[in-house]
Amino acid sequence: MKNKLRDQVILQLETDLASLKKAAAETHSLSTGDENKQEGKYDTRSIEASYLADAQTQQAKQLEEGIFKLRNLTLTDDPDTAILGAIVILTTEDASDYQFFLLPAGGGITLEYEDSPLTIVTPESPIGEIIITSSIADQLPDTPIGPAYISEIY
Repeated sequence: MKNKLRDQVILQLETDLASLKKAAAETHSLSTGDENKQEGKYDTRSIEASYLADAQTQQAKQLEEGIFKLRNLTLTDDPDTAILGAIVILTTEDASDYQFFLLPAGGGITLEYEDSPLTIVTPESPIGEIIITSSIADQLPDTPIGPAYISEIY
């Protein structure tokens, strides 16, 4: 089950990567094309397009690294603590449950799992920093969703 969810995240990131690479190539060609030749000393279109292309290329490299990490992540069944590859259920004071899948990349992607949203979080995210290495029944008073405790880890 976790493998299928991870594969969905990889597929989404690969789609994003293809779009980003296409956009970076188009931006790069614009930055070097005749239509962006400097028309005056204050005309910075080509410089701006070049900066954008460089940023898009850097973002594409980060996506490639994330995809590599996801493909090489060993998923453990029923870990004792919230580790990479764990699905963690947080329960708030009003008994609302939130599902998070701790992964090294793909933060912010939401999947449907068991008729509920499952949000991908990375250890660097605000919620990921709080739940990583926590255990079942740990109280988490300062989460972005409010005070909560870990009700399940699998």
